[in-house]
Formats: sequence, structure tokens, C-alpha cells
Amino acid sequence: MAFIHNPALEGSQLSRRGNDLVLVVFPAPLKMGERLALQFSYEGDVLSEAGGGLLYVGVRGTWYPNRGSETAHFDLEFRYPPGWTLVATGKQVAPAAMASDDPSMQVSRWISDRPISLAGFNLGKYFRSEAHAGKTLIATYAAAGVERTFPKGTEQSSLAPPPLRPSFGRSPETSVTVVSPPPSPARNAQTVADEGARAVEFFSKLYGPYPYSQLSLTQMPGDLSQGWPSLVFLSSFSFLTPEDKSHLHLSDLDTSLSSAVVAHEIAHQWWGDLVSWRSYRDQWLVEALANYSSLLLLESHDPARFTAIMQRFRDNLVARNKQEREIVQAGPVSLGVRLTNSEFPDGYEMISYGRGTWLLHMLRTMMRDTEPAAARSQPISQEPFFRALLNLRKQFEGRAMTTRDLLKALEVELPHSAWHNGQRSLDWFYEGWINGVSVPKFELEKVKYTQQSGRVLVTGVIVQKEADRYLITSVPIYTNAKEKPVLLGRIFADGAETTFQLTAPAGTRGVVMDPYQTVLSRRR
Repeated sequence: MAFIHNPALEGSQLSRRGNDLVLVVFPAPLKMGERLALQFSYEGDVLSEAGGGLLYVGVRGTWYPNRGSETAHFDLEFRYPPGWTLVATGKQVAPAAMASDDPSMQVSRWISDRPISLAGFNLGKYFRSEAHAGKTLIATYAAAGVERTFPKGTEQSSLAPPPLRPSFGRSPETSVTVVSPPPSPARNAQTVADEGARAVEFFSKLYGPYPYSQLSLTQMPGDLSQGWPSLVFLSSFSFLTPEDKSHLHLSDLDTSLSSAVVAHEIAHQWWGDLVSWRSYRDQWLVEALANYSSLLLLESHDPARFTAIMQRFRDNLVARNKQEREIVQAGPVSLGVRLTNSEFPDGYEMISYGRGTWLLHMLRTMMRDTEPAAARSQPISQEPFFRALLNLRKQFEGRAMTTRDLLKALEVELPHSAWHNGQRSLDWFYEGWINGVSVPKFELEKVKYTQQSGRVLVTGVIVQKEADRYLITSVPIYTNAKEKPVLLGRIFADGAETTFQLTAPAGTRGVVMDPYQTVLSRRR
């Protein structure tokens, strides 16, 4: 049977429109344990020359025979002309050699380390740089030039570098001045390799050993990046030097966001490749985990920029579209790709990445704050949130997880003081935050301070506005100290008004809610 496949779709168009699918129907029911061999022949224009020693791998959809998101061992053999370098998922079993039956072509073979759900490759006239994260080799492949469509000279271009996939807070019509002459990614390949090594080391401490024997970071034409098991496609923008970026006239915040792309795609090696998602309702998990992981690496050396990026995500969620509706009204993260529609064309990206990242941050900080004071100074890997993620990785590696699976893992590590109504359950978070769209506003009212045996009894009311009437939020209350606020405790704001009572150190004359902005809320 012949089947004509439509042209490949790129980026968000793929999530909006999907791929063509072929269903194989057998003439008779299959018997349990019966083994069958199916042979498919596939041909077409997969590669197109983009200039600068780069090829664009066009067909990256679901054309490979499969039964959904299941894993398999891949043994791949490629034939390609001399002078080009091919990099694929898995491990190269021997150096590329000339084909015995065709001296005009060279052959390379790649075998996956373990069962994987996706396989891919990249081809270019690359220069190679290396770095190591422990015993893991990080190899970076970059060309001497960039694609023809890359902005040149001093022209004004609408092609802006992606801060994080997708590009939050940047209008597609934004004009930027680009470097002249065009940059040479190969000159910055070693820096990208070193960045990759730092990310692998950082994530390995949080989520366990890197899942594969090596990691290849390869340049790809265009402004989007993409991760595969042991292989990452990085936009040419990811290989810009600081000097190159300065010619783009980006803000410091945009520069930080664009630098996080490398870490974001590497985090997918754990979340997305090693551990996948069960259904479209759970897909937000792997994007939010990769996004948050990249920001955690930034937070480890630049907390101020981490906070600024989280603020941008929050502001984007309450920004209004052309119909004067806030972006957050597109729907909850659990709607997945259904968030994208004519009214909210970027709904999936904005909600899954932006709100999803905030949801993880809220869970992490709530669990950390409710630990004993001495435990809060431990290394990040010892926080209950990351202990839970490490256990989740061990339980689901090579398998698909659900949102409920994540919450169950977190509940095991949930400190007692974070139990709502005395129950070790995060159902309240699932119903109100994951399946909700609220971005509430909080106010303190009727606050009183009563001296009591060398301490101060603080009472008051937390008012939760612009939220679903049943929304429950864990709100941290701090002393309003000039130098460093002291955490007094967290209160579950349950509904519109919640009374609270906390004990504060002697001399306390004021309290403040969430001074470190750990709760997704509107600006006060």
C-alpha cells in the first residue's frame, strides 16, 4: 500500500496540527505471544541544505513505525558523503568508514545504550569540542558558519534568539540589530561543551546519574532547539559569544534566558527521554521540569536573575491578548496541547512552561519551608522536593509517568507541617492549582501583635482575591525585619478569608507575606 505523507511540520505547528498516521489492520486477530516481522519502506526529502555547513533535518515527526510512547533498542546505520559529520542517538560503535560497496559514501553505525522512545540524528560540516562531567563525555559539534537565513550585517531582523523554548515575553515583531560579520559557532563550541558539562554535573546530583554513555550537542539551523536521548539539537543562537549577543542589544534578562536553553534541553535527558509522560494531560510535567531545572542551575550562582525570570513568567500569565483576556484563562496545565487555539495561539507554550514552572517552584518551596529550620540550610539535593524527584526517576526510568505519580512521590516526602487538614495529601494542590487557572492576589488584614511571655502572638486575616472560591494556597508569613525577614510559618489560605495565629520573636512589630515570591500571585 502506498501512502503520501504531508510535508514536515515545525515547532508549535507540529503540536497544533499533529502528524499523519497510518493504521495497520491485520486480517485476523493476533494470538498472544505470536511474533511478526513488519517491513516498511520510507523515502523522501529528509534533509535540506541550509548553508554554513548545516543541513536541516526536516522529517522529525511520527513516521517511524511505533505503538505509541514505548521504548526499543535502536541499531542505526547511516550512509553519507565524505566531508560531513553525522551524530545520532546512542553510541557510535566504530569510526565512520568508507562503504565497501560504494566508495563514494561513508558509513557509521549507532546503537542505543538502553531502550529509548525516540531516535534521531544530525548531519553537518562540524568541528568537534569536548568536555567531561565525571566519566560522561560531552561532545559539541558546531559549524564554521551559520545558516543563510541567519541575520547578517546591520540589517534589522524579526528573528530574535529564543530565551527559552518557547520565547516568553518577546513579540515576534521585535527588531534586533545583529552582529556583522555573521558569527562562527565553531569558535564558541568549547564554551557550549563546558556549559553542557556543568549542567550534567548539576542535574546528576539532583536526579541521579546521567542516563546514557555520552551526550552530543549539535548545531542546527533555525531558532528552536530540541532534545533526543543522548543527542541535542541546539539553535545557532546557542553558540553566540558574549560579543555576538551584545550586537543583538538584548537585555541582561534575555541574555540569561537564551543561555538557559542548553541546560533546558539537557534536563530533558532525564525528564522527557528517560522518564516520559503518560498522556497529553501529563506532558506539561516534562517541559516544566526541564524548564525549572535550567533555572535552578541559574539560581545556584545568580539568585537575582532567577527571581527576575520567574517574575517575567508570572507577568506573562496575567498579560492580556487581543481579546482583552488574560493568557492564564487559556486553561489549566492539564489541558496540554488543547490549550492552543485561535484565541490563545501560544496557549500551550505559555501555560505549560510559565505556569508549570511556577507550580513546581511552589511545591518545592512549600516543602522546604515546612522542614525544621536546621534542615533548610542543607544542600539543595537534600531538600524533600528533590529527594522525591530522585525516587520518581528511579521508579519510572524507561516508563511513562502521570501528574498523580509526581504528587504521590512528593507526598511521601511531605513534611508533617505541610499536611492540609492533617492529611498527607496534595489533592488540594491538584484540584486548585494544577486543574485551575487562578493567579490570586493576597492581602493581610486585622493584624494584631500581643506580647506573651517573651514572645509575640501575631493574629490576623489572609484575604485571597481574584481566585476560585475553593482555591487553597500555602502562604508563607515572615517578620518584616529590615535586614533579613524571619520565616514564622506557612498558613493554608482556604477560600476568600482565613484567620491565622503565629508566634514571633520578641520585638516583632510587623509581618509580611511571601517576601521572596515563592507563590504564584499578582503584584501587590
